[in-house]
Amino acid sequence: MDPDLPPAPKIDGEAMLEVFVHKSMKFPGAPLNNDSPYGDSDRLAALGHKILEAAYTDVLFSQRPMLKAEDMKQQVETKLQELVQAWVEGYRWREKVRYVPGSVDLKDPEETRRLFDSYVGAVFIGEGFQSIRRWVGALVDPKAQSTSMQAQQGLHSEPELKRPKVEPAAYGGLRGGYMPPATPFQGQPPMYPQPPQTYFPPAPPLPPPPLPPSTPQPHSAFLPLFNQTAQQRRLEVTYPAQFTGPPHAGRWTVQCVVNGIERGVGSGTSKQLAKEEAARQAYHAMGWAPYS
Repeated sequence: MDPDLPPAPKIDGEAMLEVFVHKSMKFPGAPLNNDSPYGDSDRLAALGHKILEAAYTDVLFSQRPMLKAEDMKQQVETKLQELVQAWVEGYRWREKVRYVPGSVDLKDPEETRRLFDSYVGAVFIGEGFQSIRRWVGALVDPKAQSTSMQAQQGLHSEPELKRPKVEPAAYGGLRGGYMPPATPFQGQPPMYPQPPQTYFPPAPPLPPPPLPPSTPQPHSAFLPLFNQTAQQRRLEVTYPAQFTGPPHAGRWTVQCVVNGIERGVGSGTSKQLAKEEAARQAYHAMGWAPYS
């Protein structure tokens, strides 16, 4: 990795499979993986393409002196592709891609852009736009991030409001002197100017209570890995499930059936946990990995 590049945001193991396993490894017409939050790498690349352009445009928007709109559009259309080429080479991502030799040229500009776009799409799903904006800003210019944040704070901050100073009433400068008696009022009362109303912004809402810690799911990578491998080998996989016990304290039992043959059985308090265990057993039963 180029030491001048900032570290790329991390993505989970399932996203790594979608990003760095080329679609040439999949058989034509492979269905979308509905058990995955990503679907496939094409979906990630389509999403990441738009997100990357938006983040890069925001970096250009924050540059000083300001760029004209035409100049920003031109840089997005031309210079961004050159930068992506340099970033992919700097991160040495092509060395991590698994693909069918001779089926694709990973140095092709479209393949390079697709690789980077799919990674951006995975980061967006996992961490949101701000993580990508900081990353792209650091890639283009390390100072761009702080400049953009200061600009955003300046746009959305409210001016400090001060209470008007109220002076005590004075009676003609007299100290303990004679106070003239009040005379009966005749006619309409005089119109006194109303003091200016001071606006005090409402207090910010209280943060929501923290969520309880999620239950760890061991071997959570086996299900997508097993489905991916089965698709590549053109195997039909089904997961028959059965629930037993009372609704509030029952257990799920899920089978992993490959081409009509049971290869693994899992059970757990949730259907997802049982499915993960069934996929793990089937992955070992198929001889695709040794027992750990």
